[in-house]
Amino acid sequence: MSAGVEFVADVVRTGTVLGLDANLGPDVAAEVMGGPGGENRGSRTCWRSYGLVEVGWYLRERGLGWKGEHLAVQVHRLRHGDDRLDDAVAARYGRFGGPVMFDEVRAELAARGAGLVPVGGPETGYRQYWQPEAQVTLYVGVGPEFPDGVVEKVFTAFGQDFTISFDGDPKAVWQQVKAVAGMSAEQRVRWATAKAPEDFRSWWRYCARLAAARTSSHGELRGRDRFVELVFWMWDHGLREGVYAAKEIAYLRAEFVARLEELHPELALPSHDEVVGACLDHVGEAMTRDDKNLVDAARLLRHGLTDTSRFDAVYERRRTA
Repeated sequence: MSAGVEFVADVVRTGTVLGLDANLGPDVAAEVMGGPGGENRGSRTCWRSYGLVEVGWYLRERGLGWKGEHLAVQVHRLRHGDDRLDDAVAARYGRFGGPVMFDEVRAELAARGAGLVPVGGPETGYRQYWQPEAQVTLYVGVGPEFPDGVVEKVFTAFGQDFTISFDGDPKAVWQQVKAVAGMSAEQRVRWATAKAPEDFRSWWRYCARLAAARTSSHGELRGRDRFVELVFWMWDHGLREGVYAAKEIAYLRAEFVARLEELHPELALPSHDEVVGACLDHVGEAMTRDDKNLVDAARLLRHGLTDTSRFDAVYERRRTA
């Protein structure tokens, strides 16, 4: 197995580069990768390139700190040789010596028990594969736009939901959701039953995701507090209907509350102790990607905890996992 195949397989299997993911923050990135790299900063963004490896963060408003956005490995740069290879990566894996072939990576992942799920392409010039446990997307070139069968990129943006197959018109769905906000709980249940397509799970996740995104956005929204309540209800109803697991809702609630606190601090929201406690209740010993996501979402609310000791102990375990 070549060094390039081993490296890409490690990234896809773990969702990290040498243990680093974007949610660990700029200081940890500098520690792992050996410095700040090539850095570009905007008013609320920080993006670093170390060679193949790129990491991006978003600076939250109101002094609430950094939030990870993505980690990407631009494997296509190996077509120009090893000159763009990151120093920290080369020190661990050695020189790569050229492009990385998808068939070799897939075989290595299969040997490790890590499956890949096709999720898109090739109309975009790529075939895309999702590794569910690590929550990583692998982009594979398709000719004539790119060399056929060559790994082009590995991308992580944790919390993505590739299980949603419903493909509706977001404007039309949002109009339906807005009407539901004014209904009683009983009316909402009847509406959901009457409107549900055959694939209720996918449709409901789509509707709830859209409602949460619109409610927690910068955009003007009259009666935003009603929509906050609606989003919580949609997740709870989805839990009752088997659409979500309880740990998913803990993660979604924490991300949602953190975003609302950042952009709309005037809203009455669940306490940080309640939301963070729900996240920590679902963190397992294995510290899987889902567990890390729960801890990372909870971290966004650490500043409002009555007592941080429980969170800090779990976060240290996440940091070193």
